[in-house]
Amino acid sequence: MKILNIRFQNLNSLQGTWNIDFRDPSYAENSLFAITGPTGAGKSTLLDAICLALYGQTPRLAKITKSSNEIMSRHTGVCFAEVEFTTIKGSYRCHWSQHRSRQKANGELQQPKHEIVDAASNDILESRMRNVANRVEEVTGMDFDRFTRSTLLAQGGFAAFLQASADKRAPILEQITGTEIYSRLSIKIHELRSAEQKNLADLEQNLSHISLLSSEEEKELQKTIAERNRETGQLKTLIADLRKQKTWIDTVTRLTIEKNSYKQKLLELAETREQHSEELDRLQPALAAKEIEPILLKYENLCQQQDKCTLELEALKNEQKTIETQKKGLQTKTADATTAVKKAEAERETGLALIARVQE
Repeated sequence: MKILNIRFQNLNSLQGTWNIDFRDPSYAENSLFAITGPTGAGKSTLLDAICLALYGQTPRLAKITKSSNEIMSRHTGVCFAEVEFTTIKGSYRCHWSQHRSRQKANGELQQPKHEIVDAASNDILESRMRNVANRVEEVTGMDFDRFTRSTLLAQGGFAAFLQASADKRAPILEQITGTEIYSRLSIKIHELRSAEQKNLADLEQNLSHISLLSSEEEKELQKTIAERNRETGQLKTLIADLRKQKTWIDTVTRLTIEKNSYKQKLLELAETREQHSEELDRLQPALAAKEIEPILLKYENLCQQQDKCTLELEALKNEQKTIETQKKGLQTKTADATTAVKKAEAERETGLALIARVQE
């Protein structure tokens, strides 16, 4: 929250209309200034004007009502306080006013008026007396108590703070500013610090149990890891070769299935030939006739297929025996290689973990 302008009239000893514009270069160029003057000069009235404009009350007086107004200057019939300010939510202007009947000094007090306005659009955001302070709290994040504690220190409380001994200043400051939360934060910070110190001590204790390798041991370990990496590379190459051989075995298995299929076809062809043997014998005298040419061609074709399948079957039988022998040998090598790879990778991981601990 940043106060931009204060304007007021007939408050306490400051009769007439007053205006303080903090946007003036004399204030903008000097971020620090003091409100000074003898007792009764109106120093506190400036602060009263701010509180009155924002919340309709002051630290020294309760809320100003129709029946009581101790802040209006004597022998006057009207007073007001206005503050323009900005927050992260926007720019606002709060105006509080009260007057006597016909604005005469001896007139009866009238009901105060209070409103908060959007300074950019001049739209009235709230004008009901009981709700304006709530709207101010909404845009500033501070109610009257928090505002006076965080922004305005009561003179008596501040004097007691300045005169108190060092061990008594904290309680007094908490009382006049409402900063009890800082004591709780201090306790919490101390607890967190103690917990972190304990964690640090535990870590140091754990570190004390770790023995570092000597340079010779580290070199030997690096050498072992390099050897394991080399062996791992060789085993990976072997595995790649074995996978190729497995693919070849799978191909042989497929060919074996096809061989069995051809064998079945041969049996079927032989059976078909047997079934047509009488027909062939009966048609033998008419082989030269054109009508039986298709049958003869089919017969010759079947015979050729049978002979071919017979030869392929014998070749596949021989190839199968060779493959079965190689397959058993490859299965043994695959099992040995897999075991060696797992062992090498386990040793490699153990070595890397140990090096990592050494480097830490």
